[in-house]
Amino acid sequence: MDDEFGIEDAYEQVKMGNWDAVFVSWSRDPVFARRCAHFVKASSGWTFLHQAAFFGYEHACRKLIGLGAPVTANARNGQTPIDVAKSQGHDDIVHLLEHAASSAKAPVWKPPADASTLPSSSLWDEAVEKHAKEDMLVSYGGGIVGIRQGDQYFTDSFGRVLVGWHGTYDPPCDMGGYSMIRRPCP
Repeated sequence: MDDEFGIEDAYEQVKMGNWDAVFVSWSRDPVFARRCAHFVKASSGWTFLHQAAFFGYEHACRKLIGLGAPVTANARNGQTPIDVAKSQGHDDIVHLLEHAASSAKAPVWKPPADASTLPSSSLWDEAVEKHAKEDMLVSYGGGIVGIRQGDQYFTDSFGRVLVGWHGTYDPPCDMGGYSMIRRPCP
């Protein structure tokens, strides 16, 4: 499942509610997973996140947001994943998606258009300490922040990297050089 036809196949699987098989393929190929998170079905404009919202599948929503899926993507009929969750009565998913979208209101933290980069976030209160298992490229403010293997960084509850002013990440700092999380800036 690692070419364009694979993405279509994966999309058809989630459309039928078969998320587990798709998660297995994503765990084997993180690049494929990020490509799926950015996929838009040409005929409907729906994304994998629209499908997850339709089914009310929180785990899939969280995973897709962490992979950079745009929470406010409009389908051809104008519906966002939030609208889809509302239409299905999934109030908990609506709140989850609205929370995820709140960190992308400022353009510097909007989801990456390029599936080769990871998303960033400003949900400082959710900071979870991590160490990079490999080199990472994170989208921030129209540019890229590089995090080297072994570097410490912080994520929000969706797994998006917390990035502060001037691309700071260990810890993310404000314009005055003060930590945005409970950790001193260098």
